[in-house]
Amino acid sequence: MIKKIVAVVLILLAGGAWLYLDHLNKQEQLIAEQTRQAMQQARAEAKARFDAQIRADLTSCQATAEQAKIDYVVLNQKPVPRKPGEFTTPQAVADEAAKMLADANAACQLTFDTRTKNGF
Repeated sequence: MIKKIVAVVLILLAGGAWLYLDHLNKQEQLIAEQTRQAMQQARAEAKARFDAQIRADLTSCQATAEQAKIDYVVLNQKPVPRKPGEFTTPQAVADEAAKMLADANAACQLTFDTRTKNGF
């Protein structure tokens, strides 16, 4: 009779231990899932910040190129004969400025594409 009681107690203890370990395992799985979701969210936020930063850098680069074109044209303007205070831009200067702008924008775009490709 005592053997049966001891056996039942041992079975109950083993069952209780198994249920407790199962409960701990489920908690660990829940924590792991929450951590995974937090990491995914942090990664998405970091990617969004990175994308915004490289887009801002592209816009800034293009604005700088445009300003360089304007400065080049202004520096190379020629005064209009017999019209004080009026200036004209020779076609060669306008063509060179357009070429400079196109080259600078291409360089900006290449940098943007490279950063995008090598980013996330």
